Amino acid sequence: MWVGTLGMSTDLLSQQTRGNIRSTMIMEYDSIPIMPSDSEFEGHYNRYCKQVLWPYFHYVVQDDLQNMMYQDDAWNAYVALNQRFADVIVENYQEGDIIWVNDYHLMLLPGMLRKKLPNAIIGFFLHIPFPSSELFRCLPTRKQLLQGMLESDLIGFQTYSFARHFLQTCSRILSVDATPSGIQMDTHYVTVGIYPIGIDINALNKKRSAPEVLKSIDMLREKYAGKKLIVARDKLDYIKGVRQKLLAFEQFLVHHPEWRGKVVLIQIALSTAEKNELRAHITDVVSRVNSKFSNISYQPIVFLHQDISFSQYLALLTSADASLITPLRDGMNLTSHEYIVCQENNYGPLILSEFTGTYGSFGACLRVNPWDYRQVGDAIHEALSMSEEEKSGRWKELYKSIVTNSAQNYASSIISELSKIRSEEMHRLSAQIPILDLDHVKELFKASKNPLFLFDYGGTLVPHGKDAKSNDMDRLTELLTKLTKKSAVYVISGRTKYNIDRDLGNIPNLGLSAENGYHIRPRDEDWQHMNSNIDLSWMPVVKQIFQYYTERTPGAHIEIKDISIVWHYRSTTVGQDAQFAKWQAGECQNHIADSVNKNFQVHVVTGKTTIEVLPHDINKSAIANRILQDIEPDFVLSIGDDRMDEEMFGFLNKQQKISHVITCTVGSRSTEAKYFVPNVQSVHNTLETFTTIV
Repeated sequence: MWVGTLGMSTDLLSQQTRGNIRSTMIMEYDSIPIMPSDSEFEGHYNRYCKQVLWPYFHYVVQDDLQNMMYQDDAWNAYVALNQRFADVIVENYQEGDIIWVNDYHLMLLPGMLRKKLPNAIIGFFLHIPFPSSELFRCLPTRKQLLQGMLESDLIGFQTYSFARHFLQTCSRILSVDATPSGIQMDTHYVTVGIYPIGIDINALNKKRSAPEVLKSIDMLREKYAGKKLIVARDKLDYIKGVRQKLLAFEQFLVHHPEWRGKVVLIQIALSTAEKNELRAHITDVVSRVNSKFSNISYQPIVFLHQDISFSQYLALLTSADASLITPLRDGMNLTSHEYIVCQENNYGPLILSEFTGTYGSFGACLRVNPWDYRQVGDAIHEALSMSEEEKSGRWKELYKSIVTNSAQNYASSIISELSKIRSEEMHRLSAQIPILDLDHVKELFKASKNPLFLFDYGGTLVPHGKDAKSNDMDRLTELLTKLTKKSAVYVISGRTKYNIDRDLGNIPNLGLSAENGYHIRPRDEDWQHMNSNIDLSWMPVVKQIFQYYTERTPGAHIEIKDISIVWHYRSTTVGQDAQFAKWQAGECQNHIADSVNKNFQVHVVTGKTTIEVLPHDINKSAIANRILQDIEPDFVLSIGDDRMDEEMFGFLNKQQKISHVITCTVGSRSTEAKYFVPNVQSVHNTLETFTTIV
C-alpha cells in the first residue's frame, strides 16, 4: 500500500471528487491519497522542503531574509503535513505491517507514528545527501528532525559518508551512543544501513526499444553526423552545477582547440520549485561560448530550458559519445545509471562529479571536481580520445555495478532488513519485557543446587556516585554477606580495583571483578589479571583529548584506570553548565571517533555523564564466561544497569546448558535483559528475598 500526496491543487475539488479519487486510488492502485490544502502543501513542499531542507542538505547555507521571515509558517506546514500522513497510516495499519518512510519530506513521520504505534516496524530512507554536522547544526529545527528520524527501527542512506555524517550529527547534537552500525537509544536500537539505490534495468530496456526512441536516435545521428555528442540533463538548480559545467566546457574548447567544430554539448535544463536566479547567469555563459566558437554550420552548446519526452531523453543517452554529470552535491544520480545501460553498444565514457553518491560505486568513471574547470575540460578530452578497448573495459565495470545495485536489490535489501528486525529480540525490548517476577524466580532458586548471582555495582547495588560512606552501604554489606553463605556471588564493576576492594573487599566469599572484567578476585583468592597482553598505546592520545575538553568544561575531570580512561562531567549537571557540558560531550565523542577509533582497537562507552574509552578485548561477557567455567551453575541471576552489562546479558541468554538464566536490567530502557526492576532499592529488596529463603 502506497501513501502519498497527489502532486496537484486540491482546494477546488468537491467532496464527491475527493471521494472518487480516494476510492479509485485504493481499489485500482493500492494507494491512499493525502489531500492537504494548497497553502499547506505550498508551505511544506515549496517553502520548507525546497527552500530550507534541500539547500542545507546540499551544502548551500541560506541567508535569504525573506526565507527566514516565513520559516515559522513553513515549519508549521511541514509538521502539519507529516501529521496528516501519520493519521492516515495509523488508521489503515494492521498488526504485522512494515512501514517504510521515504525521504526528507517526512523526517518527522517516524516519531509521530511511534506515539500511536509503539510496536510497529518503521524504516526510514533518505534519498538525498545527509550533510556534515557542522552544517546540519545550523538548522533551528535540528533536534526535532533528528528525534523524529530516530524513532525508526532502521534508517537507510545511499553511501557510507552520508551515514557517517548522520551518526556524527546525532552524537554531537543529541549526545547519543552512536556506533558504525547504529544508535543505542534509551527505548530501542536504531540500525543504520547503507543501501545504494538503482534502476530497473529490464523496464528501461523495454522502453528504449520503443519505435519512437529508435526514430529519435536516427534523427540525432543524422543531425550531428561527424560530430562528438556530449549530453547532460539536470534540474536548473544551483547544486546541479550547470553553470560550472558550461564554464568547464568553455575551458575545454580553449585548451583543446583541435576539438572546435567537432564537439556539441546538449544541455537539458529542467525547471524546479527551488528559488534560483541561475537562468540569466547560465544564458550569459551559453551566449559567450556560442558567440566565441560558433560558425555558420556549428554551435558548440545546445541549451534547452525545458523538459523533453522520456523517449527523446533515452535517444540522447544512446546517441551520446560521453555524458557529463557534474553536480556540486548530489545523492545517487540515476541519470548516470540510465546512461550506462543505454550505452551497451557504444561504451561512451561517463564523466562524474566526485560529490555524487554514485561515485562511490562507479570506480570506472572519469572522476572530476566540478569546481576545477580545467580538470573537467581535460576529462572531456580524455573521454573523447579514449581507445575502444578502454571504453569497453570501463563500461563493463560500470554495468556490473548497476546490475549489482539494481532497484530490485535496493528494495529487497531494505524490506529484508526490516523483516529481520521484526523477528529479532532486539526490537524495542524495553517496552515489552516484564518486571522481574520474584515469586517465580524464588521457586527456580529453591530448586537449584548450584546458584550464581552476577551483579553490576554502580547504578545497580548502589546509586551512581555513591561509595562506601553512604548510609545504605551497611544494608548492602549485610545482604551480600548473607547471600554469599548460600550461593556464589560476584560483583562485576567498571570501577577500579582499589574502589571496589575498599567498598566490598571485606565481605567473605564474595567474588569481585574490577574495570569491566580486567581484574578478577575469585572467592577467597587474590586479585588476578584476566588478560596480560593489552595494548595501551592509545592512552596518551585519549588523555590529551580528554584534557582538552576538561580545560573547557567547568567541573569536568579525568579518571585514569589501569586499562581505561574516563571523562566525567557529572558535577556540571545543573543549569546552563549542564547544557554546555552535554554539548562538549558530543564534541568529545566525535573527536574520539575521528582520532582514536580509526587507529586503535578500542571502544567508547557513553554513560549518563561519562565517556569511557577501553580496549576492545575488555568486556563483561568475557569475565562472565570465566566465572561460569569455574562455578558450573544450574541457576544464574544477573542484574545490571548500563551498556557494559548488555554484552553480558546477551552472552548469558545464549547459555543453553544452564537450566535457568535470568537477566535483569535496572530501569526501563532498550536492553538484552529478559526482565527489569525499577531502581536500586528494588535490587536490594530482591537480594533480601533470596537471603530469607531457607
